[in-house]
Amino acid sequence: MRDKKFFHGVKIIFISIIILTFIGFFNDAFAFFHEQGSQTNRVIEESKKIIESLFNRVNIASNNYQNEIAILNLSMNNNVTKVNKTQEYINNLKEIISSANRTTVQQDYEPVLNNYIDSIENELESYVHYTKYLITGNLTENQISINLLSKAFNYETQAINEYKKLELQ
Repeated sequence: MRDKKFFHGVKIIFISIIILTFIGFFNDAFAFFHEQGSQTNRVIEESKKIIESLFNRVNIASNNYQNEIAILNLSMNNNVTKVNKTQEYINNLKEIISSANRTTVQQDYEPVLNNYIDSIENELESYVHYTKYLITGNLTENQISINLLSKAFNYETQAINEYKKLELQ
């Protein structure tokens, strides 16, 4: 009888150790996966911030340029000044593209980033042709500029739509 109680006690201790080991394992596994989820959330949040920052940088540069050109159009019709302001804007866009190309975002945000970079590149090329139009008066350059600006708008629309889809998830 005493041996049965002893073995029963050993069995209880043995089963308790196994249960506690599994509980410890599951707690560690939960903590590991929870931490992985937190890291993923941080990466997603950082990706959102990067994309939003890129949108903001382009919007600020574009608004500043458009305001300067509007003032120039009201005050004088000097194409040399417009070309210089447009070249400054082109340089800003080049800097933004360079910065965006060095950026890494979470995989789901890569299409947003890539489409937006394509948009900026097309806008930049549009303004290159616009400056040629201002200098030469060549209407073909103006039409190329308009077509590239339309293409830029399409890429931008795709980027924004993809971003909105991700926001809904």
